[in-house]
Amino acid sequence: MNLKRIVLGFAASISLFVSASFAEAPLSAFYSDADLNGMGFRKRASSESLELYFNQEDCIFAVRVKESGYVWYSSPLDWEDDEEASGFAMNTMGSLLSIRAKDQRSTFRTANSIVNVVRRNGLEVTPIENGIHLENDFTRDGILIPMDICLDGDSLLLSVDASGIVETPDEEMELDLNLLDFELVPYFGAAPKGEEGFIMVPDGSGAMIRFDNGKSSSGYQQYVYGRDPSIVPARKRNDFQNISLPVYGMCREGAGFIGIFEGSKARGILSAETSGQLTSFNAVSPGFVVRDFDSVSFRERTGTPRDVRIYEKKSFEKLDETYSVRIKFLSGTENSLAGMARAYRNYLQEKSAFPKERHESSPSLVLNYIGAGVKKRTVLGIPMNVNVAYTKFDQVRESVEKLRASGVSDFVVKFDGWTSSGVLGKYPAKSKPASILGGSGDFKKLVSWLSEENIPFYAGADFVQLYQGDIVRIKELTVNRMINKSPVKIPDYRLSTYTDEKTSDNYPYYLLRTGKVKKYFNDFMRGLNGLRGCEGLGLAPDSLGNMLSTDFGRKGLSRNETLREFSSLLEETSKNHPLCLSRPFDYALSSVSYITDLPVVCSRFDIEDASVPFYQMVVQGYIPYSNVAANRSPTLKDYKLSLLSTGADVSFLWISNHADYVRDSRMQWFMDVAEDDWREDAVKLYKEISPITSKVRGAEIVDFKVEGDVHTSVFDNGVTIIVDYGNGTYRIDEGSVR
Repeated sequence: MNLKRIVLGFAASISLFVSASFAEAPLSAFYSDADLNGMGFRKRASSESLELYFNQEDCIFAVRVKESGYVWYSSPLDWEDDEEASGFAMNTMGSLLSIRAKDQRSTFRTANSIVNVVRRNGLEVTPIENGIHLENDFTRDGILIPMDICLDGDSLLLSVDASGIVETPDEEMELDLNLLDFELVPYFGAAPKGEEGFIMVPDGSGAMIRFDNGKSSSGYQQYVYGRDPSIVPARKRNDFQNISLPVYGMCREGAGFIGIFEGSKARGILSAETSGQLTSFNAVSPGFVVRDFDSVSFRERTGTPRDVRIYEKKSFEKLDETYSVRIKFLSGTENSLAGMARAYRNYLQEKSAFPKERHESSPSLVLNYIGAGVKKRTVLGIPMNVNVAYTKFDQVRESVEKLRASGVSDFVVKFDGWTSSGVLGKYPAKSKPASILGGSGDFKKLVSWLSEENIPFYAGADFVQLYQGDIVRIKELTVNRMINKSPVKIPDYRLSTYTDEKTSDNYPYYLLRTGKVKKYFNDFMRGLNGLRGCEGLGLAPDSLGNMLSTDFGRKGLSRNETLREFSSLLEETSKNHPLCLSRPFDYALSSVSYITDLPVVCSRFDIEDASVPFYQMVVQGYIPYSNVAANRSPTLKDYKLSLLSTGADVSFLWISNHADYVRDSRMQWFMDVAEDDWREDAVKLYKEISPITSKVRGAEIVDFKVEGDVHTSVFDNGVTIIVDYGNGTYRIDEGSVR
């Protein structure tokens, strides 16, 4: 069936109606039930706001938004006529699934469902509640993948039940393929060349990819929550921002949508492309890792280096895992970047995964102190790792009082390395304040004084990463295993070569098994809860909120299982202790009281047009937060503008003692954090920024625009803040409340 010819015919017949009512959208975007029936689509489900149609002959489904009549298609209707696509890329356009598998020689094989399923009579369609169930039998590959397409209220829900995936060797063709990953509806809602719009990817703070930008021959592809840390590359090829929020979006002429990774999101992959790269369409799509892989390097007898892939072992029959994506549709003023952020926040609130009440706290100066830290020193002629006092407990009070005397009124204090294990040293097995910082006495005095002064205080510790083993935490018994079953060892990559050079000043670390993390953390909390004078103490267990990995060892937990365990730990702890987290992933947003270190830029991949503060737009008004610390930012000018653009708090990372202490140690990355060097800047920034950000405290960002170097933020209390990164200026407009 030539759907393109039918579409053009219907477009002509309704053009007068469309031009009057939907002038900003393509003619072929709006259809009635009768129109879709005439195009070969049959209604399969209906909800209060949506209708689901399916054309079984062409294996394309359509979702019609009832209120507007806008129709979204799983594939471009004219995909076979695309002049820029060919071969596998063209056939992927018409497919609901695109898969990658490996054969017994570890050779990658790709396949798409339009060729390998539909045209080989491998598709079975059965009705289910609110939708349809597809059995996609990749007959030549011996792989069967079930897929459900359903309406769930105002959403489209796409899901694959892992237990229903079947791999059957083909003895005649001597094929024994194993599924590695798959992409769901690769061209759902794809926008043709010439249409105005953009794709949003949650890369770092967020990134905008404009349609037809022609900036790169490479598309965007990144893992949700970053690459699994248990897959350790021999060479770190680049340094990029993680995806912290598993959501993406597209804004087209007349309508838009957001996609949310829901089931098995820790295995998610996000891809995006612009027209001219593979096809003439702009597209964004979700995918999932089913079976992960790594490589092992060795030298043959001839001395020739060789890399061999090794694969995760997996049996699908008893796998309790569902790969799913939820798509929510946007129209009118909601078809915007701010609309995407609002829709995602509403989704989280409906799931009780995000606060519903606005916060009204005053703008604060966030001070993140480093207490004790490890340094190699000579003891009796022997080089040993010893703890050094970078900031003592009584120095925090002195610091705050100096800042108050200079005009700073509100603070948030975070203190890393307060236990006897310090920062980047031994594991925080006990909640015992470090004696070299003043011990329990000075720690309790600090906690008491900050409480009396109504200054939030968060004591930080890393419960996931193991920097030094001990008699209890022996790496062979307590840390994650790689696919090759060796302990996961994260190298200290050299900045000059991005390789693990294994030199004497190299500081690798390990990742503890999730079960061990849970046990050690609970032991720590029992000790802390028994520490008098520290009842209700705020905590900052950052790595529980932003470090997810897989244990590929025997009976090890998957990344999804780790997410569930860490989420549960944070939720339970937050009932008695306020939590502060650095760049938390979405699962921690229901538990956190304060967020620090939010990125203000994307990874700046070639395909990306602009960094946008999508993360900040989600949390602004509901959870107080700070961006990355001022003295860890490239320039104070851009840092200041990023605060104004979003309403974030001023933040600094400090040590109170001499900065030379960190030289030639694990702490060598903190050479620029001496308090004395930054106090004047902190006071100046706070005095300039806080009167402005106080105007938008507790206010949502309801509109955001990027025009070159100029960023415009509109808040729902009528305040508009315009910043110009080009010349370093800003302007505030206090308009009427929206």
